[in-house]
Amino acid sequence: MPDPAILPLRAAEPIAVGQHRAIYAHPRDASLLVKVMREEIATERWQRWPKRLQRTLQYTGFVRELKEYIALRARHPGLVLPVSRMVGVVDTDLGLGLVSERVAGPDGKAGPTLATLYERERGFQPWLAQALDVLLRELLACEVILGDLHPWNIVHGSDSRGGPRLVIVDGFGEKHLLPIRSMSRALNRRNTQRLFARMRANLVRWVPISKD
Repeated sequence: MPDPAILPLRAAEPIAVGQHRAIYAHPRDASLLVKVMREEIATERWQRWPKRLQRTLQYTGFVRELKEYIALRARHPGLVLPVSRMVGVVDTDLGLGLVSERVAGPDGKAGPTLATLYERERGFQPWLAQALDVLLRELLACEVILGDLHPWNIVHGSDSRGGPRLVIVDGFGEKHLLPIRSMSRALNRRNTQRLFARMRANLVRWVPISKD
């Protein structure tokens, strides 16, 4: 008999598949998503030195995101954060899963990524450029530490905290062994601005806009 405490995901179709993770709809709560490590990546990448020296192995990224979310909630308890709401971890039939709130579009499904919006809108339309400016201001105001930033981990939609707005759904948290961005607000601010500018430039290069 299946263990009811283990979420069944193996037979489901993922909503999205990234370089290291796959994202699934939570089978028991439509407002949530579950991130799991891709099995082939976990086996290949985290069996090599020095990755295997990390106690949390392939789940190091989960720890990083949870730690950053807790830090943001502790420092800014009254603010609507520009990162997705973390719920916790759960056992699944694909390993440990990181649960977060779904950022939903008007149809109730997962909201579109920034890359999708940019292509659909044929570039930085005024409303989209304004939404990006708002996101950057929120990231700087909350002092979010970004480990990675690209157009596919920014989603537009609404959640329990309101919207529609742009939300970072992946890639936040201190990645360095020496937490230099945690120790220096000025350095973290410059890094956020640099990553944001690079992300916008990459978006123009990576997502071609049809001239038709």
